[in-house]
Amino acid sequence: MSLVFRLRTQCCRKPIQAALLAAFAFLCSLLGQLTQPEGGLSILWPANALLATLMIRHPALAHPLSWAGALCGLALGSVLQGLRWPPAVGYGITDLSGALVAWIILSSPWSPPRLRSPRAIGQVLTACAAAAATNAAVALALTPWLRPGGQWTTIALNWFFGQLLSYSAFLPPVMLLPRRLRLRGDRRHSWASLRKRLLSGTLLLPVVALAASLSLCFVLGGPGAIAFPIPALMYCALAYRQITTAWLTLVTALAVMLGIANGWLPLGASQPLAGLHFHAWDMVSLRLGVLLLVASPLVVSGILAARSDLISSLHVALDHDGLTRALSRQAFLRSAEEHLGRTPAPPQGNALLMMDIDHFKLLNDRHGHAAGDQVLKAFARTIRGVVRPRDLFGRLGGEEFSLFLPDTSEQDANDIAERLRGRVAGLEISLNGGAPLKISVSIGTVHDSQAPLASLSGLLAYADQAMYQAKRGGRNRVHAYGGGAAEASDASDTTEDPAWHPPLNNAPKAP
Repeated sequence: MSLVFRLRTQCCRKPIQAALLAAFAFLCSLLGQLTQPEGGLSILWPANALLATLMIRHPALAHPLSWAGALCGLALGSVLQGLRWPPAVGYGITDLSGALVAWIILSSPWSPPRLRSPRAIGQVLTACAAAAATNAAVALALTPWLRPGGQWTTIALNWFFGQLLSYSAFLPPVMLLPRRLRLRGDRRHSWASLRKRLLSGTLLLPVVALAASLSLCFVLGGPGAIAFPIPALMYCALAYRQITTAWLTLVTALAVMLGIANGWLPLGASQPLAGLHFHAWDMVSLRLGVLLLVASPLVVSGILAARSDLISSLHVALDHDGLTRALSRQAFLRSAEEHLGRTPAPPQGNALLMMDIDHFKLLNDRHGHAAGDQVLKAFARTIRGVVRPRDLFGRLGGEEFSLFLPDTSEQDANDIAERLRGRVAGLEISLNGGAPLKISVSIGTVHDSQAPLASLSGLLAYADQAMYQAKRGGRNRVHAYGGGAAEASDASDTTEDPAWHPPLNNAPKAP
């Protein structure tokens, strides 16, 4: 029954997707017609780029029925413009040919997964050029049918540079959109940082400069007007994230091209573009100018994104332990001090945990340091899988780790510690194909409400005392500073944990 239901769902899904693609293509064609001067081709045509990007981001849509639906939507848009159905279908085929090439190239393994480098931006622009060349070639092949008596050079130039501008303007910002909304880190801290930037003006100045340069374009006009926004866009590339820069660039290109098409931005003439008889090379020059306006901030933002990624990777390498990927001792202490120094203090206070893997020296002596490294990595991976993104997990040295829990009550901290202890006790680590190795951890907890005036070093000392109380109490347990131990049901009071027996058959032994 479930198989029949699944087949019915699949059969219904594709026609629905095709209908949605048809509606989307129709709306995109209407948007492109806003930049179409009387008797000419559209200056900016977003339909091809948006269709290709939609297929790239959602591969399940890229089936023949969806492409057929997109063709119907594009043709319907041309029919409403006044064309008959045969030429309308021809123009739709021309549009989809370029979108298909862009989808094939940017869905291939060689295409960049992220646009965070000049090389990746260059690869996307190369795909845009290939798609535009395909549009121009198909348009030339259909010229005798679509535009009898038309000049093939004019048609080729218009199609190629017009489509190149449209792909370059629309593809990058849509490809940079996140696939899902992610809430990162401490949102209160993020809003405080945003408020600080707004008050200082660093967040608004680039947008104000861009708005002023666009206003100057429309007020002053002239042949050089399309270059006015470039310095402001470079400023935006330096001040904002890459996706913000890409969308501001797209809005600027749309404003410039719509202004030229409707006469709001006169290029040294008193008539709008619809009334001017532009030579083909004049139109090429205009589109190349706007293309450079689009490409320049994108390349700069790619350079800055690559630089930012490099700096972030260096910070990760400096601030994290290479073996366990936990914070290094220095980075953990620095970050914990920053949390403790925040004003106002979090309502629930902060907690600190000290963790020590039981009998770790015995493990190294019996099974070798390679086995010890695997245990450390498995332990750190387990802890990272349980804690929250805002918690600080650091390796203080050897088999000792610490966990700082901001805005956490004392009871919650003890509950988290017990949950961590149970996860570690349930680990089974296989070494060299031998018998699985089990480990345990002793944890000491302290809450800053128990020592309101204590510094970070004082809290670490209290948590360390509690951890050694847990070890003296039999290990594999949690001990709260100033309180009793939360014992595990299988904890042992012996000094040697039976989890280490029998030794691995194939494990190396220390001399």
